[in-house]
Amino acid sequence: MYNVCDVVSDNALSALVQQVKAHVKNGSSGVGFAVHNDNTTMFDSMLSYLQDISTIQHDFEQHAMPVASKANAQMAWNALICRMFDDATMQQVQEWLYISLYCLSRLIKTHSSEMGHLLQGFTELTNYEDDASCEDTESDVFAIYEQISRDSNAMSSFVSAFIHSCKLLVEIRALAYLQITIKQAVDRIIEDKVQSHAQQWEVPCLEAICAEMSNIATMLDALLPPPTQSHLKYVEDQVYTQFAQLRVHELFGIIIDYPDSKAAIDDLRLCVQRHRSMCKIAYSLRASIQERLLHPGATTSDILTQYISAIRCLRLLDPSSTMLEIVARPIREYLRTRDNTVSCIVQDMVSEESGLFEDMANQTSDTSAVNGRAEGVVFDEDCSQPWEPLPVEAKTIYKTAQRRDADVLSLLVSIYDTQDIFVDEFEAYLAKQLLNSVDFDTEREIKQVEMMKLRFGAEALERCEVMLKDVADSKRIWHNANTNEADNAYSTLVISRQFWQQQQQTATNEQFVLPPQMSYVRDRFAKTFEALRPARKLDWRDSQSLLDICIEVQGRSIKVNDVRPAQAAVLFAFQETPRMSLHEVAQVMESSEDFVLPRVRFWQTRGVLREAGNVFETVEVSPDDVADDNRAQDMVSNSDEEEEEEAGPPEADAQSEALRMHFNYIVGMLTNFGPLPLDRIHSMLGMFIPGDTTTPDELRAFLTQMVREDQLDMSGGMYKLK
Repeated sequence: MYNVCDVVSDNALSALVQQVKAHVKNGSSGVGFAVHNDNTTMFDSMLSYLQDISTIQHDFEQHAMPVASKANAQMAWNALICRMFDDATMQQVQEWLYISLYCLSRLIKTHSSEMGHLLQGFTELTNYEDDASCEDTESDVFAIYEQISRDSNAMSSFVSAFIHSCKLLVEIRALAYLQITIKQAVDRIIEDKVQSHAQQWEVPCLEAICAEMSNIATMLDALLPPPTQSHLKYVEDQVYTQFAQLRVHELFGIIIDYPDSKAAIDDLRLCVQRHRSMCKIAYSLRASIQERLLHPGATTSDILTQYISAIRCLRLLDPSSTMLEIVARPIREYLRTRDNTVSCIVQDMVSEESGLFEDMANQTSDTSAVNGRAEGVVFDEDCSQPWEPLPVEAKTIYKTAQRRDADVLSLLVSIYDTQDIFVDEFEAYLAKQLLNSVDFDTEREIKQVEMMKLRFGAEALERCEVMLKDVADSKRIWHNANTNEADNAYSTLVISRQFWQQQQQTATNEQFVLPPQMSYVRDRFAKTFEALRPARKLDWRDSQSLLDICIEVQGRSIKVNDVRPAQAAVLFAFQETPRMSLHEVAQVMESSEDFVLPRVRFWQTRGVLREAGNVFETVEVSPDDVADDNRAQDMVSNSDEEEEEEAGPPEADAQSEALRMHFNYIVGMLTNFGPLPLDRIHSMLGMFIPGDTTTPDELRAFLTQMVREDQLDMSGGMYKLK
């Protein structure tokens, strides 16, 4: 039957293959099978197929050996097996091996004791815990696993069939032609295990995957030994490679979720240390950040938050900071183009809820390393990590070691060439906080100044020290001036002109005459001040003053907070004369009609005054005015949401007109991006209109006006088109 004398002939080999295939087909059902979720006959079919080939092998050796030499017979059989395992058969063997390994790995995890007994003598299993695993329980393969795991007999039959099939593959000498097929099946298993841990960043995953796959690799080394590299070594390399690819793809989201995603960073660091692929990962992350973060739709605050998280994450991945420098370069360049970058950084520095504030609160009091540095760099003193030489890439990336070893805040400050702009911004912030403090409580501000002194040096914060001293002196003068309980209804802050530069630039001296009720209070304080400080003179800044007023009109009370002196002066004028024209009000206040009109409108919108022809009058409660009163009460209830745009200086009208010219840009933003918050609209206006000086408060007042005019809607702090 087996004529192997001409075995090297392709025609003879093809004829022999056809004979063997016909024999196998007549003797068994063949290897053809499909994955079914209601039976496990596929394992028996594979075993039967291999048993038939094994029978033919024995018959071949008995009949062919006497006719041909042993070498020719072995060559003939190898050629026969090569032809037998064609592409279609290889595909089905891969499917059988994939499903078998899948079921074995899950059985080892869920039935470790039983599987340890069944596989005794073939492999030593590793016990592990995997709380993060969430494999697809709806797949057909999982259904086969469930059927096998139902009882011990089915489990024993499955394991026995798999072991016997592996032995037969070795006996028929088919293993040499199945190495690629085995690796493809293993790769599918690894891919399934790795993908089952996608988006699971809060718990470590890599160790569990390695332990699970090491069990599979150990079984394969025992049952299907490879000719060269062990399956265990191949599996380890593939697990680290595929897991690194998954986490690199997710790295942008991992950084957003930091520190909750620290476990994912720790896993990725193990992959980086094994494959030394830090630059590839860094450039991939940089591309994602440039596409998804560095665009006009992202607020400066969001970009800074992501940058800070990236600093912390990438330094865990790469202590040499080589990856950080690659990723951070475009972020730093983009932040320099944003007008509000400095203000956002300073806000994070002084906000007790931010990570930067915690860093500053925990920093050392030794400022000798900071003074004299242009960038205010503070070096990390943590020497717990063993010293390692810098990677080769670092030599071409870093010009100096300063930024490589700097802490988070130093990296933010070094975005700009000087730290003076941060000191100036903090001075402006401190001045605003102190002006808004009516009780002279500066405990929080003193703590902030002390922390800033540790960062930037005491000399840079001299102005801030003077500001705090002004508040303390004002408190002492206020106590001396207030001799009775009625005097406690007001407080006065006396500031040093040369040390409050920001306020001198923004404050305007309004020209009007105070009513006697208000000027009396000022005169008393001025006399006390001149007695204590005879060499100094007060220059009152009405535009920076605020009052809380309670108004009683015919039995009803209206409380209005944060009223400017000029607005209060209008109200006192109508207290003497309830009905006046605009010209008459201007005469009483000794000011211009253009100055008085916005202040009159302020009280009109709050239901205190109303316009009747060419005059204004106080609103009185009467049966005819019930509807007007109700509308006035609604206006007062919403007064906290309204801005004082109408009550500002005359240039406020020009600012409103300028904003109306920008309204087309705002409509375009809301059309393209949907509902947006105030800070994002403000930052995008700065991108689209270079040189725009609109402040967030002015923009808020304008958008509120657009809502009142029924051109926009606001819900949950988000503005959207009607």
